[in-house]
Amino acid sequence: MKRKMMALALSMVMALSLWACGNSSSGDTTQEASGQTAEPQGGEEASGAGGEETPEAYNISFVLHSLAGSFYTKMAEGAEAAARDLGINVTVSAPNTASSLDEQVSLLETAVSSGADAIATVTWDASGFNNVIAEANAAGIPVVSFNQAAEGCGAACFIGQDYETAGYDLGKYMFDLMGGKGTYIVASCGPTDVALIAREAGIDAAAAEYPDIKKITTIDIGTDLTNAYSVIENAYLANPDVTAILGVDVYSEAIGSFIEDYELEGKVYAAGFDLTEGMLGHIKNGSVQLTVGQNPFLQGYYSVYECYMNLKYGVDFLDIDTGAQMVTKDNVEDVVPE
Repeated sequence: MKRKMMALALSMVMALSLWACGNSSSGDTTQEASGQTAEPQGGEEASGAGGEETPEAYNISFVLHSLAGSFYTKMAEGAEAAARDLGINVTVSAPNTASSLDEQVSLLETAVSSGADAIATVTWDASGFNNVIAEANAAGIPVVSFNQAAEGCGAACFIGQDYETAGYDLGKYMFDLMGGKGTYIVASCGPTDVALIAREAGIDAAAAEYPDIKKITTIDIGTDLTNAYSVIENAYLANPDVTAILGVDVYSEAIGSFIEDYELEGKVYAAGFDLTEGMLGHIKNGSVQLTVGQNPFLQGYYSVYECYMNLKYGVDFLDIDTGAQMVTKDNVEDVVPE
Protein backbone atom coordinates (compact mmCIF):
# COMPACT_ATOMS: atom_id res chain seq x y z
CA MET A 1 0.00 0.00 0.00
CA LYS A 2 1.33 3.42 -0.93
CA ARG A 3 0.89 5.47 2.21
CA LYS A 4 1.39 9.07 3.21
CA MET A 5 2.99 8.79 6.65
CA MET A 6 2.30 11.52 9.20
CA ALA A 7 4.78 11.82 12.06
CA LEU A 8 3.38 10.87 15.44
CA ALA A 9 4.95 13.88 17.09
CA LEU A 10 3.12 16.23 14.75
CA SER A 11 -0.18 14.43 15.34
CA MET A 12 0.22 14.64 19.10
CA VAL A 13 0.95 18.36 18.88
CA MET A 14 -2.22 18.79 16.81
CA ALA A 15 -4.28 16.78 19.30
CA LEU A 16 -2.96 18.62 22.32
CA SER A 17 -3.32 21.99 20.62
CA LEU A 18 -6.97 21.25 19.79
CA TRP A 19 -7.62 20.14 23.35
CA ALA A 20 -5.94 23.24 24.77
CA CYS A 21 -8.07 25.60 22.69
CA GLY A 22 -11.11 25.31 24.91
CA ASN A 23 -12.55 21.82 24.25
CA SER A 24 -13.96 21.49 27.74
CA SER A 25 -16.94 19.24 26.94
CA SER A 26 -16.45 15.50 27.18
CA GLY A 27 -17.72 12.35 25.49
CA ASP A 28 -17.28 9.01 27.30
CA THR A 29 -18.05 5.33 27.07
CA THR A 30 -18.94 2.83 29.77
CA GLN A 31 -18.16 -0.87 29.38
CA GLU A 32 -21.05 -3.28 29.92
CA ALA A 33 -20.54 -6.44 31.95
CA SER A 34 -20.10 -8.55 28.81
CA GLY A 35 -17.08 -6.49 27.82
CA GLN A 36 -18.24 -6.47 24.20
CA THR A 37 -20.00 -3.13 23.88
CA ALA A 38 -19.84 0.35 25.34
CA GLU A 39 -22.71 2.79 25.44
CA PRO A 40 -21.79 6.38 24.57
CA GLN A 41 -22.49 9.45 26.67
CA GLY A 42 -23.21 12.47 24.50
CA GLY A 43 -20.92 15.45 24.21
CA GLU A 44 -22.46 18.75 25.34
CA GLU A 45 -24.11 20.73 22.57
CA ALA A 46 -25.08 23.87 24.49
CA SER A 47 -23.26 27.16 23.95
CA GLY A 48 -20.34 27.82 26.28
CA ALA A 49 -19.38 30.99 28.16
CA GLY A 50 -19.54 34.14 26.07
CA GLY A 51 -21.72 32.43 23.47
CA GLU A 52 -18.92 30.19 22.19
CA GLU A 53 -20.31 26.86 20.98
CA THR A 54 -18.83 23.61 22.19
CA PRO A 55 -17.76 21.02 19.56
CA GLU A 56 -20.50 19.22 17.70
CA ALA A 57 -21.12 15.81 19.30
CA TYR A 58 -20.32 13.52 16.39
CA ASN A 59 -21.14 9.84 16.77
CA ILE A 60 -18.26 7.53 15.89
CA SER A 61 -18.54 3.74 15.87
CA PHE A 62 -15.30 2.05 17.01
CA VAL A 63 -15.44 -1.65 16.09
CA LEU A 64 -12.69 -3.96 17.33
CA HIS A 65 -12.11 -7.59 16.36
CA SER A 66 -11.91 -8.61 20.04
CA LEU A 67 -12.05 -7.22 23.57
CA ALA A 68 -10.56 -10.34 25.18
CA GLY A 69 -7.32 -9.10 26.67
CA SER A 70 -5.41 -6.03 27.79
CA PHE A 71 -3.99 -5.33 24.33
CA TYR A 72 -7.45 -4.94 22.81
CA THR A 73 -8.86 -2.91 25.68
CA LYS A 74 -5.88 -0.56 25.38
CA MET A 75 -7.11 0.39 21.88
CA ALA A 76 -10.58 0.98 23.32
CA GLU A 77 -9.08 3.16 26.05
CA GLY A 78 -7.36 5.26 23.40
CA ALA A 79 -10.63 5.77 21.54
CA GLU A 80 -12.42 6.70 24.76
CA ALA A 81 -9.67 9.18 25.68
CA ALA A 82 -10.08 10.88 22.30
CA ALA A 83 -13.84 11.06 22.87
CA ARG A 84 -13.29 12.85 26.17
CA ASP A 85 -10.69 15.23 24.76
CA LEU A 86 -12.76 16.15 21.71
CA GLY A 87 -16.23 16.20 23.26
CA ILE A 88 -17.73 13.60 20.93
CA ASN A 89 -19.52 10.26 21.25
CA VAL A 90 -17.69 6.99 20.64
CA THR A 91 -19.40 3.60 20.84
CA VAL A 92 -16.99 0.68 21.29
CA SER A 93 -18.04 -2.80 20.21
CA ALA A 94 -16.47 -6.16 19.30
CA PRO A 95 -17.63 -9.65 18.31
CA ASN A 96 -18.47 -12.10 21.07
CA THR A 97 -16.12 -14.53 19.33
CA ALA A 98 -12.65 -13.13 18.71
CA SER A 99 -12.01 -12.35 15.02
CA SER A 100 -15.44 -13.53 13.90
CA LEU A 101 -15.81 -12.01 10.45
CA ASP A 102 -19.59 -12.46 10.33
CA GLU A 103 -20.11 -10.87 13.75
CA GLN A 104 -17.81 -7.94 13.04
CA VAL A 105 -19.43 -7.24 9.66
CA SER A 106 -22.83 -7.32 11.38
CA LEU A 107 -21.62 -4.71 13.89
CA LEU A 108 -20.40 -2.54 11.02
CA GLU A 109 -23.71 -2.91 9.18
CA THR A 110 -25.48 -1.76 12.33
CA ALA A 111 -23.21 1.28 12.51
CA VAL A 112 -24.07 2.16 8.92
CA SER A 113 -27.83 1.66 9.33
CA SER A 114 -27.90 3.63 12.58
CA GLY A 115 -26.32 6.63 10.88
CA ALA A 116 -22.90 6.83 12.50
CA ASP A 117 -20.96 9.91 11.40
CA ALA A 118 -17.76 7.87 10.99
CA ILE A 119 -16.48 4.35 11.62
CA ALA A 120 -13.10 3.06 12.79
CA THR A 121 -12.45 -0.68 12.58
CA VAL A 122 -9.84 -3.43 12.29
CA THR A 123 -9.76 -4.80 8.73
CA TRP A 124 -7.92 -8.06 9.41
CA ASP A 125 -9.43 -10.13 6.57
CA ALA A 126 -8.08 -9.70 3.03
CA SER A 127 -11.49 -9.01 1.43
CA GLY A 128 -14.20 -9.74 4.00
CA PHE A 129 -14.84 -6.08 4.86
CA ASN A 130 -14.92 -4.68 1.31
CA ASN A 131 -18.70 -4.78 0.85
CA VAL A 132 -19.68 -3.24 4.17
CA ILE A 133 -17.08 -0.49 3.80
CA ALA A 134 -18.45 0.20 0.32
CA GLU A 135 -21.91 0.50 1.88
CA ALA A 136 -20.58 2.97 4.43
CA ASN A 137 -18.83 5.05 1.79
CA ALA A 138 -21.98 5.09 -0.34
CA ALA A 139 -23.85 6.45 2.67
CA GLY A 140 -21.26 9.20 3.12
CA ILE A 141 -19.74 7.59 6.21
CA PRO A 142 -15.91 7.61 6.22
CA VAL A 143 -14.18 4.48 7.48
CA VAL A 144 -10.76 4.44 9.14
CA SER A 145 -8.80 1.20 9.38
CA PHE A 146 -6.57 0.66 12.42
CA ASN A 147 -4.40 -2.10 13.86
CA GLN A 148 -4.69 -4.26 10.73
CA ALA A 149 -5.18 -3.05 7.16
CA ALA A 150 -6.51 -5.05 4.22
CA GLU A 151 -5.19 -3.76 0.91
CA GLY A 152 -7.95 -2.19 -1.19
CA CYS A 153 -10.69 -2.57 1.44
CA GLY A 154 -11.94 0.98 0.83
CA ALA A 155 -10.86 2.53 4.14
CA ALA A 156 -9.79 6.16 4.03
CA CYS A 157 -6.50 5.54 5.84
CA PHE A 158 -4.62 3.11 8.07
CA ILE A 159 -3.35 3.76 11.59
CA GLY A 160 -1.00 1.12 12.94
CA GLN A 161 2.36 -0.54 12.64
CA ASP A 162 4.33 -1.13 9.43
CA TYR A 163 4.00 -4.87 9.92
CA GLU A 164 6.43 -6.24 7.39
CA THR A 165 9.19 -3.91 8.55
CA ALA A 166 8.48 -4.85 12.17
CA GLY A 167 8.70 -8.55 11.29
CA TYR A 168 11.94 -7.97 9.43
CA ASP A 169 13.45 -6.12 12.40
CA LEU A 170 12.42 -8.93 14.74
CA GLY A 171 13.91 -11.57 12.45
CA LYS A 172 17.12 -9.63 11.92
CA TYR A 173 17.65 -9.21 15.65
CA MET A 174 16.97 -12.85 16.44
CA PHE A 175 19.01 -14.33 13.60
CA ASP A 176 22.00 -12.19 14.60
CA LEU A 177 21.52 -13.41 18.17
CA MET A 178 21.56 -17.00 16.87
CA GLY A 179 24.88 -16.37 15.17
CA GLY A 180 23.33 -16.64 11.73
CA LYS A 181 22.69 -20.37 12.07
CA GLY A 182 19.74 -22.57 13.01
CA THR A 183 16.06 -23.20 12.35
CA TYR A 184 12.87 -21.41 13.32
CA ILE A 185 9.13 -21.97 13.65
CA VAL A 186 6.63 -19.12 13.25
CA ALA A 187 3.71 -19.12 15.72
CA SER A 188 0.62 -17.22 14.52
CA CYS A 189 -2.82 -16.85 16.09
CA GLY A 190 -4.30 -16.14 12.63
CA PRO A 191 -2.25 -17.30 9.64
CA THR A 192 -4.74 -15.62 7.28
CA ASP A 193 -4.77 -12.24 9.07
CA VAL A 194 -3.26 -9.60 6.82
CA ALA A 195 -1.04 -8.08 9.51
CA LEU A 196 0.31 -11.43 10.66
CA ILE A 197 1.00 -12.51 7.09
CA ALA A 198 3.01 -9.31 6.64
CA ARG A 199 4.98 -9.83 9.86
CA GLU A 200 5.79 -13.39 8.87
CA ALA A 201 6.87 -12.19 5.43
CA GLY A 202 9.21 -9.74 7.13
CA ILE A 203 10.73 -12.50 9.26
CA ASP A 204 11.18 -14.70 6.21
CA ALA A 205 12.79 -11.82 4.30
CA ALA A 206 15.32 -11.40 7.10
CA ALA A 207 15.98 -15.16 7.10
CA ALA A 208 16.75 -15.05 3.39
CA GLU A 209 19.83 -12.98 4.22
CA TYR A 210 21.31 -15.85 6.26
CA PRO A 211 22.22 -18.96 4.23
CA ASP A 212 22.38 -21.09 7.37
CA ILE A 213 18.96 -20.05 8.75
CA LYS A 214 16.10 -22.35 7.72
CA LYS A 215 12.35 -22.13 8.35
CA ILE A 216 10.64 -25.31 9.54
CA THR A 217 6.94 -24.40 9.48
CA THR A 218 4.18 -22.03 10.60
CA ILE A 219 1.85 -23.17 13.37
CA ASP A 220 -1.66 -21.87 14.10
CA ILE A 221 -1.79 -21.26 17.87
CA GLY A 222 -5.30 -19.76 17.96
CA THR A 223 -6.59 -17.03 20.26
CA ASP A 224 -6.43 -18.80 23.62
CA LEU A 225 -3.19 -18.96 25.60
CA THR A 226 -3.84 -22.48 26.90
CA ASN A 227 -4.46 -23.78 23.40
CA ALA A 228 -1.45 -21.83 22.11
CA TYR A 229 0.77 -23.49 24.71
CA SER A 230 -0.37 -26.96 23.61
CA VAL A 231 0.22 -26.24 19.91
CA ILE A 232 3.70 -24.88 20.64
CA GLU A 233 4.47 -27.90 22.83
CA ASN A 234 3.45 -30.33 20.07
CA ALA A 235 5.48 -28.42 17.48
CA TYR A 236 8.57 -28.58 19.65
CA LEU A 237 8.16 -32.29 20.40
CA ALA A 238 7.90 -32.90 16.65
CA ASN A 239 10.98 -30.72 16.01
CA PRO A 240 13.20 -31.00 19.12
CA ASP A 241 16.22 -29.53 17.33
CA VAL A 242 14.48 -26.23 16.49
CA THR A 243 16.60 -23.21 17.39
CA ALA A 244 13.93 -20.50 17.69
CA ILE A 245 10.15 -20.06 17.97
CA LEU A 246 9.04 -16.65 16.73
CA GLY A 247 5.56 -15.30 17.42
CA VAL A 248 3.79 -12.67 15.33
CA ASP A 249 0.97 -11.57 17.66
CA VAL A 250 -0.19 -10.87 21.21
CA TYR A 251 -0.37 -14.59 22.05
CA SER A 252 3.41 -14.88 21.70
CA GLU A 253 3.69 -14.99 25.48
CA ALA A 254 2.66 -18.66 25.34
CA ILE A 255 6.07 -19.35 23.75
CA GLY A 256 7.81 -17.95 26.82
CA SER A 257 5.62 -19.99 29.17
CA PHE A 258 6.49 -23.18 27.30
CA ILE A 259 10.24 -22.47 27.26
CA GLU A 260 10.18 -21.64 30.95
CA ASP A 261 8.27 -24.80 31.90
CA TYR A 262 10.54 -27.03 29.81
CA GLU A 263 13.68 -25.21 31.02
CA LEU A 264 14.79 -24.53 27.46
CA GLU A 265 16.39 -21.15 28.19
CA GLY A 266 19.67 -20.95 26.28
CA LYS A 267 18.65 -23.79 23.97
CA VAL A 268 15.58 -22.39 22.20
CA TYR A 269 15.38 -18.67 21.39
CA ALA A 270 12.04 -16.86 21.41
CA ALA A 271 10.52 -13.57 20.30
CA GLY A 272 7.11 -12.12 19.65
CA PHE A 273 4.88 -9.08 19.70
CA ASP A 274 3.15 -6.72 22.11
CA LEU A 275 3.92 -5.50 25.57
CA THR A 276 1.62 -7.56 27.76
CA GLU A 277 2.57 -8.06 31.37
CA GLY A 278 3.20 -11.77 30.72
CA MET A 279 5.46 -11.10 27.72
CA LEU A 280 7.50 -8.51 29.60
CA GLY A 281 7.85 -10.98 32.46
CA HIS A 282 9.32 -13.53 30.04
CA ILE A 283 11.82 -10.94 28.80
CA LYS A 284 12.88 -10.31 32.39
CA ASN A 285 13.36 -14.00 33.23
CA GLY A 286 15.17 -14.77 29.99
CA SER A 287 12.72 -17.19 28.39
CA VAL A 288 12.07 -14.65 25.59
CA GLN A 289 14.74 -12.41 24.07
CA LEU A 290 12.64 -9.84 22.22
CA THR A 291 9.12 -8.46 22.00
CA VAL A 292 7.92 -5.68 19.71
CA GLY A 293 5.31 -3.11 20.73
CA GLN A 294 2.98 -1.18 18.41
CA ASN A 295 1.26 1.33 20.72
CA PRO A 296 -2.37 0.17 20.73
CA PHE A 297 -3.49 3.21 22.77
CA LEU A 298 -2.40 5.57 20.00
CA GLN A 299 -4.01 3.35 17.38
CA GLY A 300 -7.33 3.87 19.13
CA TYR A 301 -6.76 7.56 19.86
CA TYR A 302 -5.65 8.63 16.41
CA SER A 303 -8.42 6.65 14.69
CA VAL A 304 -11.04 8.73 16.49
CA TYR A 305 -9.00 11.92 16.19
CA GLU A 306 -8.71 11.64 12.40
CA CYS A 307 -12.45 10.99 12.09
CA TYR A 308 -13.14 14.14 14.09
CA MET A 309 -10.71 16.30 12.10
CA ASN A 310 -12.28 15.17 8.83
CA LEU A 311 -15.86 15.66 10.01
CA LYS A 312 -15.25 19.00 11.70
CA TYR A 313 -12.70 20.63 9.42
CA GLY A 314 -12.59 18.54 6.25
CA VAL A 315 -8.97 17.54 6.91
CA ASP A 316 -7.74 14.79 4.59
CA PHE A 317 -7.13 11.37 6.12
CA LEU A 318 -3.48 10.37 6.51
CA ASP A 319 -1.85 7.04 7.37
CA ILE A 320 0.00 7.00 10.69
CA ASP A 321 2.73 4.51 11.59
CA THR A 322 2.50 3.91 15.35
CA GLY A 323 5.96 2.34 15.38
CA ALA A 324 7.78 -0.82 16.38
CA GLN A 325 9.17 -0.62 19.92
CA MET A 326 11.93 -3.21 20.35
CA VAL A 327 12.02 -4.44 23.96
CA THR A 328 14.85 -6.65 25.25
CA LYS A 329 16.45 -7.34 28.63
CA ASP A 330 18.38 -4.09 28.20
CA ASN A 331 15.33 -1.79 28.31
CA VAL A 332 12.48 -3.91 29.68
CA GLU A 333 12.60 -2.28 33.10
CA ASP A 334 11.64 1.03 31.51
CA VAL A 335 8.57 -0.36 29.71
CA VAL A 336 5.01 -0.12 31.03
CA PRO A 337 2.77 -3.15 30.25
CA GLU A 338 -0.07 -2.65 27.76
